[in-house]
Amino acid sequence: MFDCSHEALKDIFKRDDVRGFWPEVLNCEVAYWLGQALGEMFAAAEIREPRVAIAYDARLGSGELSLALMRGLAQSGTQSELLGLASSEQLYYACGRYPEKYCAGIMVTASHNPKEYNGMKFVWAGAAPFSESDLRQLQTRLLQKAHYPQAQPLGEEFARHLLSLAGADQMSQSSAPTQLRALVLAGSGVGGLAFAPLAEQLRQIGIDCLLREETPDGNFPLGVPDPLSREYMQRLSQYVLAAEADIGIAFDGDADRAGFVDAKGQEILPAQVFALVALRKLSSTSIRHPVLMRNLCCSQLLRDLFAGPQSQVELIDTPVGHGQIKRLMRHPAFAGRVLFAAEHSGHYFYPEFYSVDSGMLTSIHLLAEARWLKAAGSSLAQRLQDWRQRYAWSGERNFRLAQPADLFPALEAVAQAAKELIPGALRQEVRIDPNLGLPRIFPAGPGTYQPGEMTCPDLKILSPPNAAGGCWLVLRPSGNEGKLRLNIESWGQLHNHWTELYEKISSLLSASGAQALP
Repeated sequence: MFDCSHEALKDIFKRDDVRGFWPEVLNCEVAYWLGQALGEMFAAAEIREPRVAIAYDARLGSGELSLALMRGLAQSGTQSELLGLASSEQLYYACGRYPEKYCAGIMVTASHNPKEYNGMKFVWAGAAPFSESDLRQLQTRLLQKAHYPQAQPLGEEFARHLLSLAGADQMSQSSAPTQLRALVLAGSGVGGLAFAPLAEQLRQIGIDCLLREETPDGNFPLGVPDPLSREYMQRLSQYVLAAEADIGIAFDGDADRAGFVDAKGQEILPAQVFALVALRKLSSTSIRHPVLMRNLCCSQLLRDLFAGPQSQVELIDTPVGHGQIKRLMRHPAFAGRVLFAAEHSGHYFYPEFYSVDSGMLTSIHLLAEARWLKAAGSSLAQRLQDWRQRYAWSGERNFRLAQPADLFPALEAVAQAAKELIPGALRQEVRIDPNLGLPRIFPAGPGTYQPGEMTCPDLKILSPPNAAGGCWLVLRPSGNEGKLRLNIESWGQLHNHWTELYEKISSLLSASGAQALP
């Protein structure tokens, strides 16, 4: 956390220069204030058209501190020139060799201090060092500016709003509601801080929430929190079993995605979460012909539950990407009819929550479902048993390409091989819906798959409709990282077919220069 207290800022002024912890104390905001303070010093000294030379060393943060200094100097009417990555001697040379050009120079460095530090050395024209009086004046001017905006926490208000949306009044109607224990894993992200007010209010209605790894720490000492990570979800399972909790909840770094496990530590897959929440919402909705949206990597379970011939639900397949789903939800063609939407990565979207995603609202729905099942003498594990037996998902497997140019050949190779791996294989693709002006999922046309000519090259191959069983695979480039992401699912009589598909596609990708990642 940042510390801009006057005590901390006074302490960065040493005998000859400035040095302090980066970025906790000496950060870009402080550098900006220092730039302003220096500009005021030049004005007070009646230096006409002041110009400053700035150089920086190789420390993390030195470059951005230099840019912040330049912004602060410009704000106070001082020009600056960036010498770039340089030694202190080169900065001294510039100010000594060109005293008529530079009224001062700043070297962003902490010299021999440990890497956690950064700092600044100041010289006047001619490379004359700042005096004790100069540093004292700079400190005084800095302290006059050093005021961070006061944070305005929304935690309790936000918690009340989510409970209201989830119908918390119904959760506590019983005079002696069934007690429930939940284990909430934040993974050193902001989830623990954000969930804490909600946990306090849930305790008042008989749901005890135990927080783990709840202190935010941007170093993520145990790894980046990601509900798609097997290691992260295994850690959640261990916590749940140790605490004898009824359900486990794990948030990602910014706490908009959530992953879940049951009391046995078994993961509740995102498609299963979708189904549980959608069924709860369908049981009380007044919307006629409600719309559910799922992305193209979501389980066949959702099609079997919500897209049968007797279903009154319109199930829409969407491209991957939370922005894609949010825009579809808001489109006039669906607004007012969308009940719920989700992605396989743990994003869950609610029209009642501004048509954006909320892992915490999803958590409340899962807590309510777990308590209802427990009161009925059942559990989430029992509720999910049939779905788990019927559908087998590979999880999202990642591959890194050796060269960006390998992407399209790799996709084409898998598309060609799929014709033999999945007899009668059908292909789906992302295209712009001419009626909406937004991307949707459509059956592919008769032409050859040519990813290099497509707006979105995501490849989905699925088996023909078959009551006995089937499979599908999705191979797509990540929208955020230089990776290929592979998802495979099989069910029914082909329940174990995903392992064979994975081995063959993995071999194909390896031959195309892709490396499987753990």
